[in-house]
Amino acid sequence: MNSFILIILLWSFLECAYKKIPIYEEFIKGVKEGCQYLLTLFPPLMFLTLIVSLFQSCGITTLLIDLFKELLNILHIPVDLLVMAVIRPLSGQGAMVLLKRIYECYGIDHVYSLLASIVQTGSDTTLYVVTLYFGSIKEKNYRYSLVLGFFLDFLAFSMIICFYHFGMIS
Repeated sequence: MNSFILIILLWSFLECAYKKIPIYEEFIKGVKEGCQYLLTLFPPLMFLTLIVSLFQSCGITTLLIDLFKELLNILHIPVDLLVMAVIRPLSGQGAMVLLKRIYECYGIDHVYSLLASIVQTGSDTTLYVVTLYFGSIKEKNYRYSLVLGFFLDFLAFSMIICFYHFGMIS
């Protein structure tokens, strides 16, 4: 892989030399444009990082677990699946850790692992998408996108419960 990157760099330098493009000046111009883009994206991403950290440290997941534990036991659904559905709109990496935990606990062929995979692929990191994409174009009117994203995340979790209990997944 490193040799492939080296070949691309050498090819770029040779092409610039052939076309008589000032490599250093173009590089500096590209860095300046990248810094401007970074200044545009940094505040929304910092805000998202803060929100995710506060959400994970405030204990709301423990509160949700305690609140829905009996209902989930009646429905025979693992608590990690609910926590994964709550964490997924906030943090893709956090949801991936929970998915790995479900795989290790039940095995990859178990129905709970299949349901967790559906949550992982059927929902999105809604807050990350809204923060990054709308922050990059400096759009302030993101209300409907946020509502639709959360609705689709809820729909993915609701759908797996319906599939599981109506026998579509066995």
